[in-house]
Amino acid sequence: MKKENRGGFSENAQFAGGQNVTSSQSELPFIAGGMYVGTVGDLVVKTIDGSQITLTNALGYIPGVITHFLTGSTASNVVAFK
Repeated sequence: MKKENRGGFSENAQFAGGQNVTSSQSELPFIAGGMYVGTVGDLVVKTIDGSQITLTNALGYIPGVITHFLTGSTASNVVAFK
C-alpha cells in the first residue's frame, strides 16, 4: 500500500520509524500507519477520514491510518509508526 503523507512523501506499508505518543487533542506529528499499545486500555483515535474510533482493551499492534491519539484513551506506552 502506498500513500502520500502531509509532507508529500510517498510511503509504503513498511515502517519508516516511530515515536512514543501521549493522548491529546492535537494531531500526531505525522500520519501514523499503525500504533503499538504496550499497556492494555481503551485506545481512542481519529483516522485519516475523520472517523473517531474507540478500541476497547487494545493491546499490541493496531493497524490503520491514524491522525490523532485522543484524550479519553486509557491505553499507555503507545508508539505511533510512520
